[in-house]
Amino acid sequence: MNYLGIDYGLKKTGLAIADGPLAEPLAIVDTDTVLTYLTHIIEKLGIDELVIGQPEGEIAPQVRKFADEKLTALRLPVHVVDETLSSADARRALLHTTQSRRKAGEHAVAAALILQSWLDSDRRKL
Repeated sequence: MNYLGIDYGLKKTGLAIADGPLAEPLAIVDTDTVLTYLTHIIEKLGIDELVIGQPEGEIAPQVRKFADEKLTALRLPVHVVDETLSSADARRALLHTTQSRRKAGEHAVAAALILQSWLDSDRRKL
């Protein structure tokens, strides 16, 4: 099974992939074009399921709407998981890189952390 993790952002959306027990960052895409990219990458990589992080705060309703309306239209199972601290963890993971790489990579690393959390969860093992 191939899984795609998504860290939705207002400007940039991070993506990660897992075809086994470990998730890895895949790409950072402009949020305006993410659906086109997702359609392409789902077919190219044979993605079976999508995992999107659900944040708290102001962006939460937008993420939920994106998951409910846009992702479900892709006709794949969509799992919405808590992404609390994923961005902070991503920043820590990128601490020793340059500032521009750190900012650019944050969403993809956060997507990998979200996907890894889901892969490791007890729900996933059932």
